[in-house]
Amino acid sequence: MYNQMTCQGWENGTSFLGPCSMAWVGLVIVVFLVMVMRRQCDDGFLAGTGFNVFGAAGFGIGANVLVTVLTGSARWSMLAGIVGVIAGGYVLGLVFGGSESGY
Repeated sequence: MYNQMTCQGWENGTSFLGPCSMAWVGLVIVVFLVMVMRRQCDDGFLAGTGFNVFGAAGFGIGANVLVTVLTGSARWSMLAGIVGVIAGGYVLGLVFGGSESGY
């Protein structure tokens, strides 16, 4: 088990570009990906596509943290987070409807 908050479980967890800090960078990338995809689905090149921002954030961050805790690999956790953003955003957007800006 790996703890991303305290960097326990990794051998050199507190090093500058070590696995724990890379897991944090992957989490930040997933959060920014959710924001970019929401904006693109509102008025970008994916305009009109249903995108559920809450599902994308929940599934993306949840998958990222879960894979980080179980495997300790920043690469696999970021990939799982990206897949979670796609699944949560677009699939839940089809089922429950997407978020539409009101401006």
